[in-house]
Amino acid sequence: MTARVLTALYFSLALSGASAQTTPAAAQPAKPAAGDAAKPAARETPPDQKAYTEAGKITDPEKKIAVLEKFKTDFPDSMYVSSADSQIFSTLIQKMPERKDRIRQAAKAMFAQSVAKDKAASRESTFATTTNRGSTATRIADQLVSADILLKDAESYARKGVEALRENVWTAERRESYARRKQKIPPPEELAKSFQETRAARVATLGLVEMKMGRTAVAQKLLEESYAVTPSIVTVAAALGEIAAKAGNDAKALDYLISVRLSGHAPDTANQAFETLYKKGHNGSLDGLEAMLDTEYHKRFPNPVHVEAYKATEKRSGRMVLAEVFTGSGCPPCAGADVAFDAAMERYARTDLAVVMYHVHVPRPDPMTTEGGTARYESYGKNGVPTFAIDGKKIGGGGGSRDMATGVFERFQKDLETDLETAAEARLKIDAGLNGGTVKVSAAVDRVTSDSKNLKVQILLVEKEIRHLGENGIRFHPMVVRAFGGEKGEGYAIAANGKGTFDASFDLEAIGKDLRKQLDEYEAKGHRGESFKFSAKKDQIDRTGLAVIVFVQDEKTKHVLQAGYVDLGAPAGMRPTTEANGSVQ
Repeated sequence: MTARVLTALYFSLALSGASAQTTPAAAQPAKPAAGDAAKPAARETPPDQKAYTEAGKITDPEKKIAVLEKFKTDFPDSMYVSSADSQIFSTLIQKMPERKDRIRQAAKAMFAQSVAKDKAASRESTFATTTNRGSTATRIADQLVSADILLKDAESYARKGVEALRENVWTAERRESYARRKQKIPPPEELAKSFQETRAARVATLGLVEMKMGRTAVAQKLLEESYAVTPSIVTVAAALGEIAAKAGNDAKALDYLISVRLSGHAPDTANQAFETLYKKGHNGSLDGLEAMLDTEYHKRFPNPVHVEAYKATEKRSGRMVLAEVFTGSGCPPCAGADVAFDAAMERYARTDLAVVMYHVHVPRPDPMTTEGGTARYESYGKNGVPTFAIDGKKIGGGGGSRDMATGVFERFQKDLETDLETAAEARLKIDAGLNGGTVKVSAAVDRVTSDSKNLKVQILLVEKEIRHLGENGIRFHPMVVRAFGGEKGEGYAIAANGKGTFDASFDLEAIGKDLRKQLDEYEAKGHRGESFKFSAKKDQIDRTGLAVIVFVQDEKTKHVLQAGYVDLGAPAGMRPTTEANGSVQ
């Protein structure tokens, strides 16, 4: 087993720099005229983009389709025409699966549009391309087989997708694309590998169609061909696991189905097959299943970022660095960022680095989300996930698959270690403890060097680890923020003299009830207009795994002057006692 990418879908999402967005990217603001001190006006959104965006907001399927059809008539040359066709097709399949004729017509329109694009591209190139028709045909087949409708049509489109791939043309197109962007062209072996992975994904689609049509032997051959190249495509592993289980090959079936279960989005049929097999070997019980999956997760998905313990230089200051990470368990490209910060917490001691993870409902609902975390996300610009900041400085967004974690780590490592050698701009002394069901914190601040009038002290209660298998395949989530101190969780303003003592009290039972209420209300409201059910609601707090993080921050610039960390599970004598986190006993 490899741990490269969890599903074929992730290939498109988990590119370097990829991030899950809540809304389409806004137009860049225009530059102000010389001498104009007013805020620059935003560039006007093109009419076709505006019309397409508005159509996407319509929830009534018939009205949405009608508006998208009108959009295609009004803006026949728009770059969004093919996207409009895709939306029409998806809406029909999801909301009106019984309208077979309309679905066929929509598929035909999508494919015709892709053929026209290929013909136009071929006229401007030295080779004839089938790129657009191939990817569109596969996309059509994927949606049809997922909905289990029009399987003969799905088979036809799936074959078109595979047949459209010609390695010499595909490679030439990739080389030309890199050259056009003035980027280094990958070596031949890398391009060849990428081609094989693309082909494997299309062969997988054809194999899944054949399986749905009852042609098990043909399907198995195709699926095994795909699995040999990309064993991380969940739907392929699930299908092969079910085939093996029906054939009585329990060991092979379990091997497939464990990887599917750990993906975070196993099909119901695969989950049922897996649990049936597990019970078969454990006297009809599921006891011990989660512990077994924990072990398998660590074995199959080791951290790809290899780090050594940080060794302080002679320039090491008394600053504790704060990393704020906005993530989502239902966000495929967040996997790379999550794993990168796991590595950071392995390299740096808690006297060097404090990490806080704010979970948000992007792009899928996340049961570790809090209203306070969402407010922090919005205060940082709501720029999609994953995004992260080191001492308030935005390093940027984007993550990728688990295998891309090294690149993410390298993006923030330099800034982090520069800050470790930068003098702290405030002193923090923290006294924190858990008594019964209440965490009490007292944070004393002085020696503030900033004269900003926007300084605040933030006191956060975090859970050091939560086990939840999200859609991105991350099973263990560290340093999850559970509650915020201050009125409405907004922290504490610092007086003009730059010093003071700030107290917070966290009632764990009350926090749990509030988290449950927030999750219940979000579930009842629906996610982006669609109904859903949380697979689990993470409202219970593990009292043995808590920590407190305190930091002084300029609310306007987001710059962090100093941070401190107290592990509530450690004996008092074992808590950090650096200047960055002088624990008052």
